[in-house]
Amino acid sequence: MPRDTPTPAELVDDEVTFFSLDTDVIQSAGYNFEKGALNQLPRQLPRSMKLQLTEVVLREIVGHRMEPVKEAAEKFQSSTAALQRLTALDFAPTRAHVEQLNVLAAAEQKFDGEVRQYVTQCHGEVLPLSDLNPELLFTRYFAGKPPFGLKADKKSEFPDAAALLLLEQRAEAMETKAIVASKDAGWKGFAEQSERLYCVDSLDDLAALFMATDAHAQAVKGKLTAAVNDDNSALRTQLTEALKEHISDADWDTGELYCGSHRFEAEKDSAELTSYSVNDDSLNVWKVDGEPGAWVVELTATVQADVVVNVQFFVWDSIDREELAFGGETFTFSTQVEVEAYLTCYEVKFDAAPETWNIEVEIGSGTYGLDATEVDFDWHGED
Repeated sequence: MPRDTPTPAELVDDEVTFFSLDTDVIQSAGYNFEKGALNQLPRQLPRSMKLQLTEVVLREIVGHRMEPVKEAAEKFQSSTAALQRLTALDFAPTRAHVEQLNVLAAAEQKFDGEVRQYVTQCHGEVLPLSDLNPELLFTRYFAGKPPFGLKADKKSEFPDAAALLLLEQRAEAMETKAIVASKDAGWKGFAEQSERLYCVDSLDDLAALFMATDAHAQAVKGKLTAAVNDDNSALRTQLTEALKEHISDADWDTGELYCGSHRFEAEKDSAELTSYSVNDDSLNVWKVDGEPGAWVVELTATVQADVVVNVQFFVWDSIDREELAFGGETFTFSTQVEVEAYLTCYEVKFDAAPETWNIEVEIGSGTYGLDATEVDFDWHGED
């Protein structure tokens, strides 16, 4: 790879005509193709930049998303068997109904369809594994070239190698260059030796290559910066409501909570936005290609939230040799998180205020963690 990233001239002159994504960057966006960074990417990139997604990555995405479905299906089978054993009721009709639904096949088809729909949204296609030249794959394997050789178990790198070779083959066939987004060291190592592939770390880094910085972009940025910081503006109200919903619906990881005396189980009860501020320097602007008057603006909000967690404590009964739940507590944690939001602006007029524009606020899925904090049962409250 001659440089870390393509030059502006290469992008403007269409020397780089497609991009691809590794599983890790799609996973980091919560597999959410309908909201947030993945959904905005087709608007941030020019229409000439098409997504070439490998079948390898598609299968990995579907496989990862099937894991909790399979786990839930196994728990269902185990639970109905236990209920039938304990109650002597016949659960055969219930199990037969679930079998007719063919849950696993339906879920797999749904996840596969969502990925393919997103590829279409990005004006691209899925590169089939049948296009891969296996001789190139094994030549690289035995030579220990990236992505092989970066891990003790070189065989685990076969999927990455297959994906990268498919992309390089496609770029060579099209006599063009491409940008891949991945945090994986193997992908980076491959790109460093490739004359066709550039590698960036994330969706943000990919989108940043196409940010607008001209006078019109600065005008949009200036007007929106003022609006989101004005407590009385309609846009501020719109953003506040979106953040409230996002914080309430987000997943909150309680894994860092600890107790020195008892085992416990913790689960989020509710989460509420208490305040937020917008980092003015975080606003980035893109002109939507092919849509006059349309712009995408990304901003980062520093959000303060109160998260209510229900904690159930357990004790071991050495006589009956079983664990017993002996009480619960509710804790409220004040926490601060960074939230990325997107403003899609239509009918933008530079001589008019944002109140006259048509603006949509979009925030993707959120997963946040609570800080390490000790929790314990309040014995005095039982007196």
